[in-house]
Amino acid sequence: MEKRGFRRGRWCRPGIAWCGLAVGWLAAMTAWPALAGAVAPQVALSDGIVAGRADGAGGAVFKGIPFAAPPVGELRWRAPQPVTPWQGVRQALQPPAPCAQNDYQWNTDRAVRSAEDCLYINVHTPSLHPRAPMPVLVWIHGGANRAGSGGDLGTDSLARQGIVVVSLQYRLGVLGFLSLPALSAEQGGHSGNYGLMDQLAALAWVQREIARFGGDPRRVTIAGQSAGAMDAGLLALNAGRRQLFAGVWATGGTPGFGEAPRSLAQNEALGTQMLHRLAIDDLAALRRAPLASLLAVDLKLHDDALTDDSYLWLQAVVDGEAVTRTPAASLAEVPATAVPYVLSTNRIELQVPGGPAQVVRRLGQAFGAHAEEAARYYGVAQGTARPSPDPRDGSVVERIGTDIDFRCAANTVAARYAAHGAPAWRAQFASEIDGKPSHHSAELPYLFDGAPLQAAVPGVSLQAYFVNFIKTGDPNGAGLPAWPRFTPGEGRYVELGPDGVHAGTHLGGPVCDWLDGV
Repeated sequence: MEKRGFRRGRWCRPGIAWCGLAVGWLAAMTAWPALAGAVAPQVALSDGIVAGRADGAGGAVFKGIPFAAPPVGELRWRAPQPVTPWQGVRQALQPPAPCAQNDYQWNTDRAVRSAEDCLYINVHTPSLHPRAPMPVLVWIHGGANRAGSGGDLGTDSLARQGIVVVSLQYRLGVLGFLSLPALSAEQGGHSGNYGLMDQLAALAWVQREIARFGGDPRRVTIAGQSAGAMDAGLLALNAGRRQLFAGVWATGGTPGFGEAPRSLAQNEALGTQMLHRLAIDDLAALRRAPLASLLAVDLKLHDDALTDDSYLWLQAVVDGEAVTRTPAASLAEVPATAVPYVLSTNRIELQVPGGPAQVVRRLGQAFGAHAEEAARYYGVAQGTARPSPDPRDGSVVERIGTDIDFRCAANTVAARYAAHGAPAWRAQFASEIDGKPSHHSAELPYLFDGAPLQAAVPGVSLQAYFVNFIKTGDPNGAGLPAWPRFTPGEGRYVELGPDGVHAGTHLGGPVCDWLDGV
């Protein structure tokens, strides 16, 4: 039978007025999927409706969704408070302002846009209506807990692989981690770690809302780099919070960041130092103080326990609320049922905080009775550091900084975490796109953009392991070289470098046995 349609010479002939209308109507119906794709995707949340944008691949991106009330005015230095619901449709199209921060040169673009009103979350979902709920990645950005933003990563590559990608923001520096005796008195005997509380509030939001974006709240992996890795590790060590996530991937940071923990009293003394510098003596006045004044004084605070104040907010603070015990004490009691934990570091991370002038002091702090032995191991003599003979490991100052604060610290954390059978994996990343030795943050494009390892087998990438871990809680998968679980005795790990993936044991060698930092 001949198929009829709206064609001239058949039903549609010149002179028939409705003919053009019918053709136009049919064209509109034929184009309906394209028109529908142009409609902004919307999601009805507990607090109101948000509208995002289509990503061009069947998914949707939402930026700047509030997960807590703006921490300004009377809410400065308080636990995050609930969002005020809104009416109508809230546009979630623009990246939120980064949390208030100073300009440290590497973060200039974020510093100029930063603000106190910053507790927002970004979501990239592959599908708002998937056949089955999808695994979720929640990213905690780095920046020494004093800079950075939740909009610093690309999400397209991971979303294309069926992962809902979430990035959060949290208060930084003095606004996020300051303690004061008056604050502790006001808040039930504890203060500080407001940035960690923000992260917990964001994770609670994910549990409550992520199913509306197609995500599975039972399969949430938290991950972070540098200070973000530190914070993720601190969250992992509190058993009462593990219901918020099912796995942890930490790269370039540990719960203690290789530094001795700070007590609440010590953190309160740091806050009191700020009051003296500002010549302010009460909380009400402090909460009214101009943001610029707070940021300026943040640059002047000093801690005698550190070799450089750039690490000021990288000491774990045992405030009694967000962090109730030291990382070492928590690691001593990790059960076999703890969530899977991956710890990855770069072959070169960062130099000793404070540079060559602080090498001898840092060796004494970290190695204690083994300080002289460590100095001989590194070739340090009379307060100076000789260049490393192996350019892949960087200078001696970089090697010592990497060992103390990253490589050996991650080994210790992995060994203690896995001591009673908890699943843990250890990796060293040693490849860069430009062929130079790896460095702090070098792994990020490999995680998020899927950059291949140089000269490696196609399909073998850091991201492939990352995706498997997010989906299953185990980085291993078909077509990938085996990545054995970490065992305290052997210290198994894999190195991912320009010549592929290779398994090894006892990363860092004997010097790591002399260290006890986490």
